[in-house]
Amino acid sequence: MFEVANMILKENSERVPMIKEELTLDYAPVENLDSAESPRLLNTHLPIDFLPPELLKDHKIIYLNRNPKSILVSYYRHLRAGKAFEYNGNFPSFFDLCMKGEVPWDDYFKHTQEFYVLIKDNPNAITITYEDMKKDPAKVVSSVAKFLGKIISDQLIKDIVDKCSFDKMKSEKPVAGSYVSKDIFKDDGTFYHSGKVDTWKKWLTVEQSERMDARLQSELTERRIKFNF
Repeated sequence: MFEVANMILKENSERVPMIKEELTLDYAPVENLDSAESPRLLNTHLPIDFLPPELLKDHKIIYLNRNPKSILVSYYRHLRAGKAFEYNGNFPSFFDLCMKGEVPWDDYFKHTQEFYVLIKDNPNAITITYEDMKKDPAKVVSSVAKFLGKIISDQLIKDIVDKCSFDKMKSEKPVAGSYVSKDIFKDDGTFYHSGKVDTWKKWLTVEQSERMDARLQSELTERRIKFNF
């Protein structure tokens, strides 16, 4: 989505000469954020408590969500593969930590609830899911362009979809930033895995999946928070 939004704002399908971590509020140097070219496209995983309350008054938010079962698997693989984390726990243990909210960037359900309350019916916010992007990427690009106040051609939409496809992104050579090394993963680690929406089925047991479903029902669906998972 970082690449998609940048291409829309610049009205071309050229990749930006940096990785999104260069402009990630969670850990990017302040000077990176201050020196970013306007309009600045920043990103974060942070809970809403850590963001300024006036955020939606003069700014726009693209809220990207995903099936929490897929998030959990991706999160685990990143922690295991990253050199900086040194996490060696097994998947069942990590699943339990996530279900208790004892992981960085807060509990998924709390995080989602709080953001949803903030952005619901707000014209300065749009919600997109990873599943939406996989199902109909052209529709997502068109929706985001309209949200950002940009009129782009059908050809540019097609080009953006192509350049931002999972396979294209995965095949690109890694980009090093001013403080982010190319060599941040162990030998078998990568930012990109399968890109599929159902890989979680190979990881979660039936019991784990049912536990997650129960929380989705009680903490999101019953609060009228529903996504296309």
